[in-house]
Amino acid sequence: MPDTTSTGTTTHPTTNPTSNPSSDAGPAGQLPTFEELRAATAPSGPTDAQLAAHFAPVFAAVAAGAAQRELDHELAFAAIEYLRGAGFTRVRLGREYGGIGASLPQFADLLVDLAAADPNLPQALHGHFMFTEQHENESQGAVSEWWLAEVAAGSIFGNALVELPPSTGRRPVQWIDADQDTVQAAAATGTTEVARLTGDKFYSTGAIFADYLLVSSVRPGQDTDQEEAGPIFAIVDARDPGVQRIDDWNGFGQRLTASGTTTFDHVPVRAQRTQEFNVPTGVLAYTVLWIVLTATQAGIGTTAVGEITAFVRGRRRTYDHATAETPAVDPLVHQVVGSVSAKVSAARQIVRGAAAVVEESYRQVRGHTDLEDPVVVQAHTRANIALSEASLVVSELILDATNQIFETGGASATDASKQLHQHWLNARTVASHTPLIYRTQAIGAFRLNGTIPPFHSTARNSTATTPGA
Repeated sequence: MPDTTSTGTTTHPTTNPTSNPSSDAGPAGQLPTFEELRAATAPSGPTDAQLAAHFAPVFAAVAAGAAQRELDHELAFAAIEYLRGAGFTRVRLGREYGGIGASLPQFADLLVDLAAADPNLPQALHGHFMFTEQHENESQGAVSEWWLAEVAAGSIFGNALVELPPSTGRRPVQWIDADQDTVQAAAATGTTEVARLTGDKFYSTGAIFADYLLVSSVRPGQDTDQEEAGPIFAIVDARDPGVQRIDDWNGFGQRLTASGTTTFDHVPVRAQRTQEFNVPTGVLAYTVLWIVLTATQAGIGTTAVGEITAFVRGRRRTYDHATAETPAVDPLVHQVVGSVSAKVSAARQIVRGAAAVVEESYRQVRGHTDLEDPVVVQAHTRANIALSEASLVVSELILDATNQIFETGGASATDASKQLHQHWLNARTVASHTPLIYRTQAIGAFRLNGTIPPFHSTARNSTATTPGA
């Protein structure tokens, strides 16, 4: 029986029956392919124009059904296949590994455009890009070679790293070492099973779209709330019968990021399928997550500008105290649209500039493996502060812009069928990842006292007793 995802009383298959997008009827059969992009681009890397031309029809196909998917709460399986077939999931992968070799600033631009088409999808793929960066820039041997080969072949990686407190009834994911009989039985079939995973995760963004999942686990008896417990990060096949991916993320925005609960019941872990996080680029990979989220904000704003512009052009209703006969020729409305457009355009430039800082930081740490090395500390600080500042400013710009658009249309703009409210809801939800108050504080502490920002931004369940809790 295939595993499924559930949303309320509706059940969706976890895998899209469209397994070969280039041969399907409809949009996918007409879209450019990864092979075409790789053949058209030079070993030194693609140009901005090549990338924009290649992915424009892909993003248009993604956008074509986005509004209806939001209304129907329908996960974008077909859109993910369009992206896979066109090579988006391997656009950052180096040419030497079988990818396209786009730069981080180029990638940031593409993320903005994808987010404008469907803001759920960049976020759904963030783990894929984040951890691929780590394996490509700081090889961990066999596991990195396998991971990068799978990405080159079109596989998509997701993650299941966050747990709800045990008080919610969820099981911490435990790593159970395989006994000798299991190891021998696996070896007889040509595989090497080293452990089994059992437990529950939440906020498993993108997991429902993924072929493989990166999962954090602990051995029985370890305290899962303590950092020194030493979690084991294992990569498992998302299609294993013991994996269940449930679409129960209930946020008011970004509702279709394929997030929610992922459960594991005796899921096998193969040899050489574990990952470490104590290398320099593992630290810098977190800034790639912030590039994805910040680019998503800029893309949300891009769509908001386009939709409010179209709304105003077609609007005939106005007010006695308006300054023109129709909103489209009203200087006050011009001022609102101009302000919104400027904020959105600035946001895109901020994202691209911050991405360039991270790319330089990657180059800076290459060959340095000690986290206390001044070169590593400097690169980490530079990238972290750049993305913290970019995240803060872009979030403020887009939240303001998506709120300001309603000044152009009165109560008519609040008609739920127009979905103009969804832009603010999405922007507000994205801005809540690693709350901005902590990033703002880190920026101030660095500027005033030279305090190095934290090397990680992971969430954890506090064991402290809070007054009044």
